[in-house]
Amino acid sequence: MEIAIILIPVLIIAFVAFYENAKKTAHLPRAPFGFDAEYGPDSARVRDELETLTRR
Repeated sequence: MEIAIILIPVLIIAFVAFYENAKKTAHLPRAPFGFDAEYGPDSARVRDELETLTRR
């Protein structure tokens, strides 16, 4: 019974900590160092500029 008194608050604190961290980092890119840069906000503009430059 004593273990439940200790374990339940610890699990609740861990869940809250993970949940808060997930909320804070939800908008960040998933891959580090720009490995997913092709999904950035101006990736379409960059692709269009590259296509224009390579058509010459």
